[in-house]
Amino acid sequence: MLSFNFHLPTALLFGRGRLAELETTPLLPKGQTALIVIGSSGNILRQGYLGRVQGMLASRGVKSVVFDGVQSNPRTEDVDTAAAQVRSMAVDMVVGIGGGSVIDSAKAIALAASAPGPFWETWHAQGYEGKTALPIIAIPTTSGTGTEANAVAMVCGAPGKRGFMHPSMFPTLSIVDPELCATMSPTLTAYTGMDAFFHAVECFLSKAHQPVSDMLCLEVANLVTRFLPQAVEEGGDLNARTAMAWASTAAGMALALSSPLSLHALEYSFSGSGAGSAHGAGLTVLSRAYFGRLIQLAANDEETGERLINLAVAMGFGADEGEGQHPFLLALDALITSAGLGELSPRDLGFGDERMDEYVAMAMELKDFRHFHNTPVPMGEADVRAIFEEAFERR
Repeated sequence: MLSFNFHLPTALLFGRGRLAELETTPLLPKGQTALIVIGSSGNILRQGYLGRVQGMLASRGVKSVVFDGVQSNPRTEDVDTAAAQVRSMAVDMVVGIGGGSVIDSAKAIALAASAPGPFWETWHAQGYEGKTALPIIAIPTTSGTGTEANAVAMVCGAPGKRGFMHPSMFPTLSIVDPELCATMSPTLTAYTGMDAFFHAVECFLSKAHQPVSDMLCLEVANLVTRFLPQAVEEGGDLNARTAMAWASTAAGMALALSSPLSLHALEYSFSGSGAGSAHGAGLTVLSRAYFGRLIQLAANDEETGERLINLAVAMGFGADEGEGQHPFLLALDALITSAGLGELSPRDLGFGDERMDEYVAMAMELKDFRHFHNTPVPMGEADVRAIFEEAFERR
């Protein structure tokens, strides 16, 4: 019987040129000082986005300080450093400008500032129960994670990559301006676009799915299939960029309403290893083996079978296509190829099968988390190992 929760408190300004409204919107949190969080690469500074945001905040009477220490797959020690800065300077709000790693860090920093002590240890000691994060403004410059639309922050620590969910980590205000994504490279466009796609696919197949997430997920599957190849080929195509920006945000909303599957748990063995690999790339190289295994395990699961067909249809493949191969696998392979990632392998990301036992063990550390619990069919260690083995055998 249908039963679900629905809670999306973020105010969203979406569309080309909407960043300019930071100077006028009544949705700006109250306060006099903002910590602006950006990545360590310097791209946000070079592209002029940092200066624009600082200027608009200043016009509203908000002075800003900058934390530029966020790396790809952000680290808990960087969250701790920035949170200490927030507490010492009486910051009123946290602004994240950049990709998912930056905005996730901004969310974690905003919460970590509410209590003393290291973020990772305080979290696991339940030190943030009853605490409230500082107001968060999210300004994404990539189209992939959708973190601007949910209360999840992915942070890496000694045990690996973990997701942290707290109701006060929903951004107060998110400004999604597709023009900010036009400078992404073709490779980054492909990786982030596939990230959004897998968020949608997993949330649609998840046991935690609900009516609103279903609608969003099918929309995302259709949009990514249609527009990701265009965005990869022609980065200045703002129609494609707009479609991909909405796909990312919509998939982020779905993550707030549903749940990813164990594919994400397996991928954290890569992007959570400290090797600096892109999350969307890791999902891509594991996906064909993963969904092939899932389809086998779900052979007698009527609902999952129907949902896989619904996804294939949303991607333009009919239920009767395939000649022995599942339509969703055909659609998935076609999308990966059209995004220019058809030959990508784990080795291209810096991973070798000599560490197979380590990857399997890292994935299985999450067997009691929502990723495995919400996978529509049981997946054990033997299945996980088989998926990794097949992913390394490709090419």
